[in-house]
Amino acid sequence: MPLMHLLLVLGFVASLLMFAGDMLLYFTTGTYDMDGSLRPYMRIMRDMPAGRIKAGGALGPVAAALYVAGFAALPFTAQGAYAWLVWIAAALLAFALVCGGAYHAQYVYLPIIARAGREDLYDEVSSNIMLIMRLATAPMYLGFVVLGIAIVLGQTAFPAWFVVFTPIVMSFFGLVWMHVPQPARCVLFGGWSNLVFTIMFAAMLFFLMAAGS
Repeated sequence: MPLMHLLLVLGFVASLLMFAGDMLLYFTTGTYDMDGSLRPYMRIMRDMPAGRIKAGGALGPVAAALYVAGFAALPFTAQGAYAWLVWIAAALLAFALVCGGAYHAQYVYLPIIARAGREDLYDEVSSNIMLIMRLATAPMYLGFVVLGIAIVLGQTAFPAWFVVFTPIVMSFFGLVWMHVPQPARCVLFGGWSNLVFTIMFAAMLFFLMAAGS
């Protein structure tokens, strides 16, 4: 298997692992109505088995390492005078997902303080999680935009229409998943930030293999 294909497979696996981690942490068939804070997640996780929560948190850093390998495949697809855009996108997305793995692992502390009756520590724990989340957000969305521009401008091995399979377009479906019934809302809306990469890596691999690249 060519190195580029292998790296794309690792990215695909990373997205599924991070998605699995999300579902282990907070999948519920009950109420899933987010209010912009982490309190709803804390309430969902409070009554879940400790082993399940720990496994979900541990998958974050593992998936982040594989995500970095997956994004390392993007420069292999770069071409043209502005091919450096792809390198920038890969670096931004790798940084964002490393931060994502870090704050993902810290979700474990939310049910710990809830079960211990120390919800007075919520502000301290959540502020640290949200800080790392904010570190990830700006680079991630900037990476989406830069990668989308590079594809549309023909600076990759993919045709311009391929941009529809990238997160710059796929992310908008998250607005739809907010309104689907439970438990589909928890799966689709809750895990969509990783499923957009599942779609992207799978589409890239399929296209390149079909093209014989």
